[in-house]
Amino acid sequence: MKQSPAVTSNVRSPSYLTLMRIYRRTIRSFSMSDNAIELLNKHINTETILSNIKNPALVVGISGKVARVNNRCSKLLPELVEGMNLSDVFSEKGVFGSFTQMIRHGLSVSGLHPCNITRKSPEKSNQSRFLGYFAMLRSQITHRPIAILVHVDEQNSKRERFIRLQQALSQRVSVLRQLHKDGLHDPLTKLKNRRFMDSFLAMECDLNKRQLQQGSLAVIDIDYFKHVNDTFGHTTGDRVIKIVADVIRERLRESDVSCRWGGEEFAVYLHNTTGVDAITLAEELRILVQSKKIVEQGKTIRITVSLGITTITHNDTPTSLFSRADSALYKAKQQGRNQVYIEFS
Repeated sequence: MKQSPAVTSNVRSPSYLTLMRIYRRTIRSFSMSDNAIELLNKHINTETILSNIKNPALVVGISGKVARVNNRCSKLLPELVEGMNLSDVFSEKGVFGSFTQMIRHGLSVSGLHPCNITRKSPEKSNQSRFLGYFAMLRSQITHRPIAILVHVDEQNSKRERFIRLQQALSQRVSVLRQLHKDGLHDPLTKLKNRRFMDSFLAMECDLNKRQLQQGSLAVIDIDYFKHVNDTFGHTTGDRVIKIVADVIRERLRESDVSCRWGGEEFAVYLHNTTGVDAITLAEELRILVQSKKIVEQGKTIRITVSLGITTITHNDTPTSLFSRADSALYKAKQQGRNQVYIEFS
């Protein structure tokens, strides 16, 4: 059934406390889940990260458990295996007071940070004290800090070696971040791309099954875009796409996620927004786009969009969620375009 919501002038963005609650729920899913390491590996490609590091290194999750160890680290610290707590191998004394504090610190800063770590069982090797340095790792899906990358080196290494290694690692991290950014963003609009949204929706469906959070998916399509392309050319078509992308980026809240799905189609995930609230926000987007126009070859091109919305359910998969939103978009197009249509499961 088509909805005809009353348009309200202002939709409140979630408060800081609300955003923090969303963040903490995500963090809790990594910290308390029985398959925390498996879940972590869905968010960061630990194998790729460690394969690019020649020195002993490991990835530690928020819970303090070791998610992955590279070969050099396994040779240096054979007692350190995946799934065990870092505190089982290293003494917590001197590492920011405790490993918990080190992890918290690692999640809150950028760059490379040194620390001294002491092995609990030095009898297994002549080496008992190490120089460690760590860097924050962000989720490929949410871009939130979810783990730390720990590099292990001998404490008696020369300062020059440490500095050179630090510089090399910093450069490597910079390159990896750039590759990560290039691979998940649409070059024209600078929004996330479909690859990113596919992964993100998979995570949201998983979190919803755990009853952690709700949300709605909106699929947005530019009306009569083919006519604009055929009449005025692809350069003008690109201008129209960028205008719509700018409206989406400027209007959405910090907690929402948007992407260019492909061509003239966009997808937007609205966190903790269902029913009338989702319709209201979508209607605001529609009106903002409708106010935009460009002049080309002496003719005014008025831009409008159609939007299909659906709310995530407990049994949803990314495919079923998007299919329902896409069906709602089709009905919005059928009924005249330049409107919002919501479809319930």
